[in-house]
Amino acid sequence: MSSADWPEETGEGEGAGPPRVASLPFFYTAPIAMTIAGGLLLNWGALALSTPWSSLTLALTHVMTLGFLTMTGLGGFYALAARSGLASIAKTRRTHFVYYSLLVGVVGLVWGTASAQSTPVFIAIGAMGLAVSVFVFEAGRVVRGVSGAHRGVRALRLALWGFGLATFLGVWLAHGHGGMRFPGLRSLWMQVHLCIALLGWLGGMLVALSGVALPTNFGAPGLSDRSLDTILGGTALGIFPPFLLLLFGYFFVPSPDQGWIEPWAMGLLAPAALAIWFVHPVLGLSALAGGRRGPGLRHWQLGLGLAPLVLGVGVVAWAQQDLRLGMLFGWLAIFGWAGTLFSGLLLGTLPGLLSPLSSEGSVRLTRAAQAGLLSHAAALVAGAVGIVAQSDAWCRAAGGLVLADGLWLLVVLIWAMMDSRSSSSSLPSP
Repeated sequence: MSSADWPEETGEGEGAGPPRVASLPFFYTAPIAMTIAGGLLLNWGALALSTPWSSLTLALTHVMTLGFLTMTGLGGFYALAARSGLASIAKTRRTHFVYYSLLVGVVGLVWGTASAQSTPVFIAIGAMGLAVSVFVFEAGRVVRGVSGAHRGVRALRLALWGFGLATFLGVWLAHGHGGMRFPGLRSLWMQVHLCIALLGWLGGMLVALSGVALPTNFGAPGLSDRSLDTILGGTALGIFPPFLLLLFGYFFVPSPDQGWIEPWAMGLLAPAALAIWFVHPVLGLSALAGGRRGPGLRHWQLGLGLAPLVLGVGVVAWAQQDLRLGMLFGWLAIFGWAGTLFSGLLLGTLPGLLSPLSSEGSVRLTRAAQAGLLSHAAALVAGAVGIVAQSDAWCRAAGGLVLADGLWLLVVLIWAMMDSRSSSSSLPSP
C-alpha cells in the first residue's frame, strides 16, 4: 500500500471542520494520558503489575489503552479519513462530542475501577456508549459509501469493526465492575476483549497508517495487494468468530457447561494474531530495511520487532496458565508493541497528515524521536523486569520512566505541530 492508494483530500465538505481541529484534541491528550499512567505506576508500584484481576491493574491498563492508544487511534482515523476524501466525517461539533464523551468515560472508568466505586463506572458506561455510538455510526456511514478499491479505506473499515466489537465487550464487562452479576467466563471475556482491541482495532489502524508511514515518511515500499489481503483477511477471520462464540455461550450455554468455550475462543483468535503479530511485522521490517531515516523510524523498527515476542509470550502464558507471563504479555503488547508504534506515529506520521513538516523540522524531529525512544525502551525493560521479578522498586522505576516518556512525547508533539503549521502557512497559495 503506497501513499498513492489514498486519494487526495477533497476538502472539508458541508459542516465539516479542518482535520487539524478534529484530530488535535485526541493527539494532545494521548501523551498526557501516558504521563498520568506513569504517575500512577510510580505511586502504586508492583500492586499494579502483579495480577490481571487487581483493580489497580485494570485502572492502569485503561489509562493506556483508552487514554493513550484509543485517543491516538481516533485522531488518526479522522486524519486518515480526511486524506481519503472522507473529510465530511470531521465535523467539529461531532468530533468534539466524541472526544469529551470519551474523556469523561476514561476518567470515570479509571476512577471507578481504582477505587471500587460503582457510580463512576456507570457514568463511564453512559459516556463511552455515547462516544462510541456517534463515532461508529458516523464513521461507518462514511466508509461504507466509498469504493472498496481504496485499499486504505478497507483497513479503516476493519479497524472500525474491531473498535465496535471490543467496545461492546468492554461495556458489558464494565457492568460487572458496577455491581451487575456476570453469568459467564469473565476471565475469558476479558482476554478476548483485550485481544480484539489489540488485533482488530489497534492492529487495523496500524495497517492503515503503515500505508502512509512506510512510503511517505521512510521512502519504503508499501504492502502489495496480496499481502494486504492476507493481513486484513486473517485479522477479520480471527476477531469475529470468538466474539460470536462468547455471545452464544452467554445466552445459550449454562455457566457450569461453558468450559469447552475457552480453548475454542482462544484458538479462533489465532489467524488475527498471526496476521498482526507476525505477517505484518515481517513485511514491515523488510520494507523498512530499504527505506530512509525519518521521524519515528526507530519506534517503528522496535515496535514491529516486538510483535513476534508478544505473540510467543502470549501463547506460552495461555498454554501454561501462568499469571506472571500473562502480565508480561499485557505489558509487552500494550506499552511495548502498540505503545512504541503509536508513539512513533505521533512523532512523525500523524503531524505530517495534518500539515507537511519542514525539511529542517523533519531532521530535528528525527533526533528528538530517537532521544525519546531511549526513555521508552528503558521503561519497557524496567516494567518487564518488575513483572518477572515481582520487584516493587523496578515497577516504580518503570513508572517514573513512563512519566518522563509521556512528558517528552508531549513536548515534542507540540513542537512538531507548531512546525507543521508554520510550514503549511508558508506555502504559496494556489
